[in-house]
Amino acid sequence: MKQWLTLALRNVRRNGRRSLLLGGTIGVGTLALLLFVAYIAASLDGLRESTIRSGLGHAQLAGAGQFDGYAEQQLQYGLDRPALAQLETLLAQEPQVRRVVPRLLFAGLVSNGARTLNFEGSGVMPDRERQAFGAFQTLSAGVPLNAKPAGRYQVLIGKEMARRLSVKPGDSITLMTTTVSGSVNAMDLEVAGLVATGVPQTDLYLLQMPLETAQELLRTTKVSSVAVLYQDTAQADAVSARLRAAMNGAHVELRTWPALAPLYSQVLALYRNQFLVFGVVICIIVFLGVAAMTLTTIYERGREIGTMRAMGIGHAQVRRLFVMEGMLQGVFGACAGALLAFGAILLINAAHIELAPPPGRNAGVLLQMLWVPLYSSAIICALPLVAMLAAWLISRRIGRMPIMSSLSIQ
Repeated sequence: MKQWLTLALRNVRRNGRRSLLLGGTIGVGTLALLLFVAYIAASLDGLRESTIRSGLGHAQLAGAGQFDGYAEQQLQYGLDRPALAQLETLLAQEPQVRRVVPRLLFAGLVSNGARTLNFEGSGVMPDRERQAFGAFQTLSAGVPLNAKPAGRYQVLIGKEMARRLSVKPGDSITLMTTTVSGSVNAMDLEVAGLVATGVPQTDLYLLQMPLETAQELLRTTKVSSVAVLYQDTAQADAVSARLRAAMNGAHVELRTWPALAPLYSQVLALYRNQFLVFGVVICIIVFLGVAAMTLTTIYERGREIGTMRAMGIGHAQVRRLFVMEGMLQGVFGACAGALLAFGAILLINAAHIELAPPPGRNAGVLLQMLWVPLYSSAIICALPLVAMLAAWLISRRIGRMPIMSSLSIQ
């Protein structure tokens, strides 16, 4: 086997121009696939982290029935203070839990006196909310919510809501909503700052206020849910399973972020289908390139093949030689393509290229590439196999070539 591999390597070096062309075809295919995978991986990673850290968390906990959406009254399945304290004590025992963020979700009307809009509000603990999810909320004007008594009656609103209401930080607005008992309550609040999420539709309805103020407005002591942020997203499933086991018997339900954000799984399926189609096309191009080059090589090296067979070397061994040559060219081309792809990824990430805003957003997205060792290794190994398959199939012609005819080829 070693001598055949050495002979195959000599043939590859001897036919340098042909080997360079074939290796270049495989290298370009490898480069294209690796860049495509790196882009998909970065896009999915960015979508996952933005979904988790924009306010959803790795998981959310609430009273049984809260996530079904069939509440007959406000906060029917909310967590009261004793239940919340018990839940926080349980979460504190899990070392992978990084942040615990209680929230009170409600909706109502917001007015500046002349105009009234709908809002989707949340009562939050300002310090916890900012530590957990502040990186994905850009404060375009004003100041953040203050956890001190001075900021008790302040509110953050979306940039688009502020534009439509013609208000700015320091102005007053009036909120009106339904309390847990079914009555209507209103409250005047000061606009502390404006939030820009990059999604105009979200900025139109977004409103945040201190949790105590929201509870005062709704006349309750409950919270709607608790968002939990873990130390590591890769351990999210295992941590959620441990928390479910620890809460066994309690009237609390845990929902993981994929269940709360089905869009991610849909985008993941879309990208998988795109990669499958793109990968098949690249493999077909590589297969045809290797097949055409191998077929040309067989006829150009007819006398060499005839001489080998006249010396008693069977056509199966000659085919093995061509397969080894295809393997070597595939390995060289795939490795060269991988090096180019890795360098291109580093350059693209360093260039800080900003893409146009995707649909539904008004802020550009930074072009990023993510090298995934597992998928990259699979691609680098797969393309030489495609080259070997093409060489093996086409080299069957060797068995049909009469020895004398091969020797007579000029």
